[in-house]
Amino acid sequence: MLRGMKRKVRQITEALAESLGRMQEIQAVLLGEEAAIEASDPYFTIDIDVYLSGAMPDMGMRRSLVPQATAFQTSTIGTVDRFLVEELPVSVHYVRAEAVDRMLLRINEKDWVFHEPGTNVLYRLEHGEVLFSRNGWIEETRAALAHAPAEFWWQARLRSYALAERALADLGAAAHRLDDLFFIISAARLVRAVVSFVFAVNRQFEPSERMISERIAALPVLPDELIGRLDTLLRPTGGISLSIRREIAEHMVKSLMPLTTQEND
Repeated sequence: MLRGMKRKVRQITEALAESLGRMQEIQAVLLGEEAAIEASDPYFTIDIDVYLSGAMPDMGMRRSLVPQATAFQTSTIGTVDRFLVEELPVSVHYVRAEAVDRMLLRINEKDWVFHEPGTNVLYRLEHGEVLFSRNGWIEETRAALAHAPAEFWWQARLRSYALAERALADLGAAAHRLDDLFFIISAARLVRAVVSFVFAVNRQFEPSERMISERIAALPVLPDELIGRLDTLLRPTGGISLSIRREIAEHMVKSLMPLTTQEND
């Protein structure tokens, strides 16, 4: 049964890649790792990135590229199409190859500006399974990513640490006011920044947020007691007060400090 489902997923992804690759502007089609999860798992999805040169195709063109799709929907923010194929969820993200090229140029010139909350956009380029490739673009892109300069990782680390400190200040204010909602919002921002920090310390791009919890503990370099503190902050037991949880968050941020000096690079 499971083998049959995996075979079905493979057939669907290969058929989609073939359909998408007919468009001459397509440089690469990559498959995200969520497709390797069992289809019964709620984290499963056939997540596809399409990198193309030139102008972005309109919705009519994109719809025509996937005639097997049902329940077709498109996002009004970004060019992302979501649909079903044989009742399995599919998402297709269209990305201009020129935007990626500019991003890599800024990284190599040490002129990177962090607009994204993390580095998952680069992770997808590095780790996605290549279903279709044209002109060697994805191979050249991956070679450039493999040689990201040390300064890139250093800036990623510093930015994440600054965001963690800012979130910690908001966490303290929320705890003082007994504002549960703002506390949760601030805690989420803090955890996101801490996650970005430790992946940057390990010079690894961040996986999708669905996969972070199972990957972070396996990182070779982690601050002392980070995993335990994360667990306590996220799943408090015994009626731990907001002020105690804030103290836990403070210890967590302080544990990052030894890794904020370039001597530890």
